[in-house]
Amino acid sequence: MLLLFFIVSVISFAGSMHPGTVNLAVVQTTLSQSRRAGLWLALGGSLPEIGYSGLAAGGLMLIPAQSSWTVVLAYAPIPVLLGAGLAAFRQKPVVLSVAPTNGVSLPFWKGIALGATNPQLLPFWSAVWLYLSQATIGSHMLVPAGQFTSQWVFALGTAAGAFGLLVGLVWLADWQRHRLLRYLNGPWINRLTGGLFIGMAIWQLVQAVM
Repeated sequence: MLLLFFIVSVISFAGSMHPGTVNLAVVQTTLSQSRRAGLWLALGGSLPEIGYSGLAAGGLMLIPAQSSWTVVLAYAPIPVLLGAGLAAFRQKPVVLSVAPTNGVSLPFWKGIALGATNPQLLPFWSAVWLYLSQATIGSHMLVPAGQFTSQWVFALGTAAGAFGLLVGLVWLADWQRHRLLRYLNGPWINRLTGGLFIGMAIWQLVQAVM
C-alpha cells in the first residue's frame, strides 16, 4: 500500500506541473495576498483530486467498454475546455502587486471551486487506475483486486501529490516575488492559458475520434 501511495503521489505531482487554473491561481494569490492565502488555496485546490480519483477507482472502470457512457465521457470535456480557453483569451490582464495584502477572499473555497471544475481529472485518473490495476511489482499486483483500502490509498495519493506541487509553487512565488511579477504582469499569461485549454480540447477530440 505504501508503494501504491508513493507511485500515485509521484504521478499526481508530475501531472499537476502544467500551468492549469489552480496552479496559476495559487501563484497569483501568493503574490497578490500572502503566502498563507496561497497555502489555503493550494489545500482547497488539491482536495477535489480525492473525489475524482475515488470515483474513478470505485466504479468508473466497471462501465462496459461498449457502453454509451464511454462516448459521453470522451466528448464531454471538449466544450468545457474550449469555453475555458476562449474565456481566458477574453479576460483582461490581472496586474499583480508587489506587496502582499491582508485581505483574503476565501482562498480555500476558491481552490475547491477551481479544482472541482477541472474536466480532465476524471478521465485522467480513470486511465491511471486501470493501468495500475494491471501493473505488477515482482510477482505481486500493485493494486490487489477487491481491496477497498487500495482505493482510498489511491485517492489520498492523488491529493498528496497535487498538494506537494502546489506548496512548491507557493514557496517559489513567495521567494521569487519580484522576478515573477516582471513576467506575469501582462496579457501573455492569459493567452498561454487559453492556448493550453484549446490545445487540450483539440487533443481530446483527436483521442475521442480515434
